[in-house]
Order: sequence, then structure tokens, then C-alpha cells
Amino acid sequence: MSQVFAIAGAVTQASGQIMEGNAQQAAYNFNADINERNAKVAEQQAEQLVRREEEKIVDFQKDFRKFSDSQSQAFRYNGWIASEGTPLKVALASAQEAEEEIATRRYNAKVSAGQLEETATQERMQATLNRMYGQTARRAGQIRATTTLLNQAAESTKIGMFG
Repeated sequence: MSQVFAIAGAVTQASGQIMEGNAQQAAYNFNADINERNAKVAEQQAEQLVRREEEKIVDFQKDFRKFSDSQSQAFRYNGWIASEGTPLKVALASAQEAEEEIATRRYNAKVSAGQLEETATQERMQATLNRMYGQTARRAGQIRATTTLLNQAAESTKIGMFG
């Protein structure tokens, strides 16, 4: 009779070990799902950052046109011909500065978007790693359960042989 209880205890222990492995896998899978969500959010943020900066560039270009028009009008008001000499040099320099500003803004947006995309990649890698950990935890639970059952079988055989 004690042998029946020992076997029942081993089966219960093995069942618990399997359940523990499954629960650990579920936790790792949950964390992996969170990593995937974080990756999507980072990608969306990268896209929004570039779009927002392009909108700001459009606004900057409108403001620059107004400034340029005002600058030309001021030169003409003072009797200068705005399309030659110093007024032309000033207008060209201003246009060059505006183009450099736009290029800098686009570059900075791309760098920031690249950082967010790298964050997304890292989150996806962590998700894959968490899923691997989950599979390993489940498998470890199965191995512990098998070991428990084999140990009990060995003990039962000894008891049967020497009992």
C-alpha cells in the first residue's frame, strides 16, 4: 500500500513540475507579446517623427518665403534692385541657409527615427529570446517530471526486489 502512495506522490509531483514549466512558458510568452507591442509602438513613433518634421519643414518653407519676400521688398523700397549686387548676394545666402536648415532637420529626423527603429529591432529580438526561454522552461518541467517518475520507478523496483 505504501508503494501505491509513493507512486501517486511521484505522479502528482511530476504533474506539478509539468504545470510549473507550462506556467513559466506562459509568462515568457506574455513578456514576448509585450516586447512585440513595444516594437510596433517604436516603429509608429519613428514614422510619426519623420511626418511631423516634414510638416514643420513645410511651415518653415512658408515662413522663409514670407521672409524672403519681405527682404526683397525692403531692398526695392530703399531703391535697390533686388535681383543684382548685394541684395542678390543676401538673397542667395539666405536661401542657402534655409536649404541647410531643411537638410539638417531631415537628417536629425532620420537619425532619431533610426534610433527608434533600432529600439523596435531590439524589442523583437527580446521577444524571440523570451519565447526561447519559455520553450526551455516547458521542456525543463517535462524533464524534471520524467526524472521524478523514473526515480520512483527505480525505487519501486528496489522495494519490490528487496522488500
